[in-house]
Amino acid sequence: MRGACFVLSGLVAVAAMLGAARVASAHAETGAGARVAIRPDGVVLAPHVIRYELSLSRASGGDTVDGSGTMTYHVADECESWSAGQHLRLHTVTRDGGATDSVSDYATLESKDGAHFVFHTEEADDGRVRSKVEGEADRLPDGRVLVHFHLPAVKTVELPRGTLFPLAHTEAIIEAAREGRTSIAPLLFDGTTTDGAFYTYVTLGRWQPLPADPVVPHQGAVNAHVAFYSMAPGTVTPDFELGSRYFQDGVADRLMMDFGSFQLGGKVVSFRLGAPARCRHRIAMRR
Repeated sequence: MRGACFVLSGLVAVAAMLGAARVASAHAETGAGARVAIRPDGVVLAPHVIRYELSLSRASGGDTVDGSGTMTYHVADECESWSAGQHLRLHTVTRDGGATDSVSDYATLESKDGAHFVFHTEEADDGRVRSKVEGEADRLPDGRVLVHFHLPAVKTVELPRGTLFPLAHTEAIIEAAREGRTSIAPLLFDGTTTDGAFYTYVTLGRWQPLPADPVVPHQGAVNAHVAFYSMAPGTVTPDFELGSRYFQDGVADRLMMDFGSFQLGGKVVSFRLGAPARCRHRIAMRR
């Protein structure tokens, strides 16, 4: 199972742990590559640290019959870039009674202008490292993206014009919701796999100016569902699906992670806003 960056989407490396026809059509209808801005105006993300408790909400005929864990996600403002990190611990039980303890660590540095992206992912099962993916990506003047992988092997991959990095993907979701759109279909590269980008198809509920039980007070929010598809020819079903409520500053709650044969729900158990960056130009403006 290939990965999807749970980076709140970028939330969007959970799936990494454990049809192109349909999506290509939606991609064409929405004009995602051309009309979804690399960095939407009007969306201001908040640095924060959030921790979720994960529990099984559905198992439907697959090998996995139980699952639980925790996930901690953070975003920090580095002036010209966003740094983000995710630590996931997951315990799963199979139908024959076997159990696996999986740990995933994911770290990124994403420039705010969408031009550069650095990524590192490490996954382990029962204490043994299963995979490492590491590299960086650069956006060319024509909008294409070149990804230079350092691990697990040195190689360069070219991605289509309009491919978004994780936090830009989150911003695109929020901007579309605030505009009253019901769906978008941007490409996403999150650095969790060497297979390239995902097609994502995002369905959006109605924008809620004052949602009930907010994690972040005085913030609008939207319920969103993101399906992640491989770009391989003939793909008709998603690798992974993610549901959540996104607040206008990028914080997310009410998680739903669908792996096909089982589904995990995520409940917020702790949350705090981070400090704003002390950037030179901001200090100069104060003076």
